Amino acid sequence: MNPLFIIPVVLIIAGVVFMITMNKKHKTAKSEIDLDTERTKYDRYKQELLAQDFSKLRQWMNGKPIDAFTSASVPQSTANKVQELVADGLKNVALSTIGVKLRRIETDCFWVLSRNDLYFFSTNTIGELDEHIVFDNFRIEKATLRYGGILKSQLGVYAKSSEEYLPKTHVITFDIDGSSLSLEIHDRLNYRIDPQDLLNLKIQLETRAKYQVVGEKFIGVLQDKFPNLTMS
Repeated sequence: MNPLFIIPVVLIIAGVVFMITMNKKHKTAKSEIDLDTERTKYDRYKQELLAQDFSKLRQWMNGKPIDAFTSASVPQSTANKVQELVADGLKNVALSTIGVKLRRIETDCFWVLSRNDLYFFSTNTIGELDEHIVFDNFRIEKATLRYGGILKSQLGVYAKSSEEYLPKTHVITFDIDGSSLSLEIHDRLNYRIDPQDLLNLKIQLETRAKYQVVGEKFIGVLQDKFPNLTMS
């Protein structure tokens, strides 16, 4: 038999064996993480992430307290609305009074709750601060909140087993002088695998757990401070 025909077969078999092995490791690593137990470590994880992975948030807040934080995004509907307004030449519409031209942002965005103010940060392609908006307590008290489902920009080709790791969203809608502005709140911080941890499933799952524990707490902290955002 020609060896050239054997090589692809060997590669296929090796690939199948690798996948089976990784799936077993994934199940083992996952079984070792109890999210309910992890949630009891919220305060510790919050401080760890602010000191390490998300230290830039402290820098952007300039010493202001951080009561809770998580990832964010701009809904497609909001981006389209702003694009249409700009295209129509409406430069002085109410949305522009908040000091940012919103568009479909695919780079990292964040929410930070600091006392009675809510901060929305967007970054550029290298992770540096691009724009930020501050919503004071008067705007938050007039805002509404609803469940938004799985983050739409994340939908596409992915394994069914990965669905549990996709962020779920809540949509907060502000009344900006008669015009509505909707932004998304994620139930976990955005996680990108460190290339060094590509084959270390335990570290990946432990990091995901931290990011989820800290991110999912945001809505509860926000609702405790602003009961008008409690959903029926």
